[in-house]
Amino acid sequence: MRENKYLYASYGSLVKGLCWCLFATSIPFSVFAADVVVDGFSYDSSLQRSSFLSINPNYEKILEASVADRRSHFFWKLRFDAQSLETDDNINSQIAGATFRAKFGYKLIESVEFKAKSNLSLESGRTQDIFGDQEPGSGIYPREVKITYTPFKDVVEIDAGMIHQRFFNMPIFIGNLGFIGLSEKVFYESERFDVGVRLQQLIPTSYTNSTRVGERENVPYFYTESLEATWRTSRWNFLKTRLSHFRYENLPSVVAFDSFIFGNTVTNTDVNNARFIYDFDGWVSQWAFEQKFSDSLAAQLQWQIVKNTAAPSDAGEGRMISIGVANDFGRWIAAVKFVDFFIESDAVPARYNSHAYGHNNRIGNALNFSLESKDWGVNFKADYVKADLLNQSIRRLDGLQQDNQQTIYFAVETMYEFI
Repeated sequence: MRENKYLYASYGSLVKGLCWCLFATSIPFSVFAADVVVDGFSYDSSLQRSSFLSINPNYEKILEASVADRRSHFFWKLRFDAQSLETDDNINSQIAGATFRAKFGYKLIESVEFKAKSNLSLESGRTQDIFGDQEPGSGIYPREVKITYTPFKDVVEIDAGMIHQRFFNMPIFIGNLGFIGLSEKVFYESERFDVGVRLQQLIPTSYTNSTRVGERENVPYFYTESLEATWRTSRWNFLKTRLSHFRYENLPSVVAFDSFIFGNTVTNTDVNNARFIYDFDGWVSQWAFEQKFSDSLAAQLQWQIVKNTAAPSDAGEGRMISIGVANDFGRWIAAVKFVDFFIESDAVPARYNSHAYGHNNRIGNALNFSLESKDWGVNFKADYVKADLLNQSIRRLDGLQQDNQQTIYFAVETMYEFI
């Protein structure tokens, strides 16, 4: 397993080359400083316009800016998708469906706004599933419901409610989830440099319905403290980093049981008595460098590490490296991303990270494609993830165990419209 980690050293030469690009293109900044702001934003590229490779694409920023003076706004989009998930021996799942996704905002007073994101999903399919996480589901699924208070505009932001964790953009650390609680952010933005501190005090989701529970469970908590910075060295590139400390407390037995099935080690394999052997207290380091080669072509390298310092050195680490490229052909944006990753058994609670990447005790690759029509506002996506076992899994429930897994995903998705 340690030998697998050293495979990442081969990326050293690539990182060095990108650093030289960063240095070389930052020198003549003063020559074209007037061109740094594009469409009202400090950086713009085909990759940032892509709703596939950018977590907050510029077209969404432009839409939000266009309705900033309204008291209320409503954004919506549609997605049609299909997924096939298979393991070598025990899972075979095919699911298809449609999703209506909505974002709503309403200003209660000048500095207080209600915000909500929700999905209406209709799914059907065939599932041969031993773990219960691949069954098709239909219904309304809230993603984020919160009150945002901005006592000092563009400097301080406080959220209370269900707070989405998508901003981490690291599926082996935490999936596409929302937890209830508080979030505080203090930030400063300028033409070339942004810096911010983000704190979270959250209650992670869990459901204990067993009538055999003999005592009241303590409230679980999830705490994060993050320092974030972005340096736009020129109109041709930027460097972004986030260093976060995280800590889980009082996770209930049902979370330990689910996580045991997905790769964690626990003291007991019974749903009512399972307990994690190791605590979860550690660090997440994230780096992203993007380079524009022309007004139409851009590439980005991301390097992300999660380390649970409460687990042994051979059980508490995960790494994810990705390289994405996007090109704007005028009417279309084509994008591709390659991901290389591993996640050890006790780096994080497996209940809360991505099932597409196999949760914990995994090593593998992913390949993502996207083709977006700017004329029609439609995005065609295709993803492939191969997540093999990092270490041979111990025996699980009734002799069943983790297995090598592959996921194929297709989607057609519109971009956001507003009312």
